[in-house]
Amino acid sequence: MKNPLLITLLPSADVDLGRWLLAHYQVEYSERPHAPIFHILALKAWGVGKDDYPLFVRGGEKYGGIEKMLPLLEREAAQYLRLLPDAEKEPLLHKEAWDLQHYARWEMGTDVVNWSYWNLLKYKKVVWPSITTDVPWYEKLTCQFGFRGIRWLMYKGLKLDQAVSDASLTKICAGWDKYDEILKDGREYLVGDRLTFADLAVATSGGPMILAQGYHGMLPNQAVCPPEMQKVYSELRQRPTGRFIQRIYDRHRPDQLLCV
Repeated sequence: MKNPLLITLLPSADVDLGRWLLAHYQVEYSERPHAPIFHILALKAWGVGKDDYPLFVRGGEKYGGIEKMLPLLEREAAQYLRLLPDAEKEPLLHKEAWDLQHYARWEMGTDVVNWSYWNLLKYKKVVWPSITTDVPWYEKLTCQFGFRGIRWLMYKGLKLDQAVSDASLTKICAGWDKYDEILKDGREYLVGDRLTFADLAVATSGGPMILAQGYHGMLPNQAVCPPEMQKVYSELRQRPTGRFIQRIYDRHRPDQLLCV
């Protein structure tokens, strides 16, 4: 029997969250990464929407996005592997974990995408591994000769410009303020005394802002990034939230290669 498939846009934070969930729940799978724009075509070919990634395909069933993957994986997991506090037995912890992950992924995470793409896509060499590693040859070839067109489509699709990027960085720093405040008491985890989905969501959503070691989306080497981006990465990495993100990767990301 073939392994389940994970259809991905390689650098996406939710994709790295999906990889992490599968590794955590000890689910074997094979990944099929796609370059930007091509990932939308791939999702349509699977009969799902353009935002349904990562797409987890198993036994003919399709689960598009983390909100569909997580309940499935939680339900099938052994008790000691579950990442969400029980909604009936621990309602306050459950709500806290859910609210924190939602903010990380859907508010701060959106701004991480905006700031990162606006700045990184200016430099083909810098972003190249993130968009072409292990994608089909024809996608890589198209990116090679049509990079400017793909960049234009991404800027247009995400409605990006310098003003949006600047505003997003301000919101990202506000997100760091929020999590710094939670972490100021020296706690190891965001909710309760054990690893939860909130920790993984914050780590993956914020990971690109510190170029987290262990992030599997082929983030660029800081040394090749422009100086203004290096400054942001260095400053955020030294703050409590930045140190927390790297600690979660170091301690809880299972050893895993890109499963292609």
